[in-house]
Amino acid sequence: MKRQLAAALPFALAALSGCIPSAENTEAGPNPPELTGSCDASGLAYAVGQTLTTEIEAKLKSEAKASVVRVAPHDGVITMDYSPARLNIFTDEASKIIRINCG
Repeated sequence: MKRQLAAALPFALAALSGCIPSAENTEAGPNPPELTGSCDASGLAYAVGQTLTTEIEAKLKSEAKASVVRVAPHDGVITMDYSPARLNIFTDEASKIIRINCG
């Protein structure tokens, strides 16, 4: 069994090497939104407890000087990546804002 695995390993590695992007590939993918400046959520505590609407979301984004807003629903999953220009709005099952931060 070990011999069979050892014999198959070079073929598996060769097949997987096509999945690794090369340095020669200069083709650009879709452009992500440009993140400029940084977010400041320190003055947004007044919004906690309010129901999130598109108007409130736009107002909070503007007040925080954020480039991007991420709404995290109560049962949602979010990535742990950090973006200093992003405003995070966490809501409960009734779409009430429970927490606001940047990152």
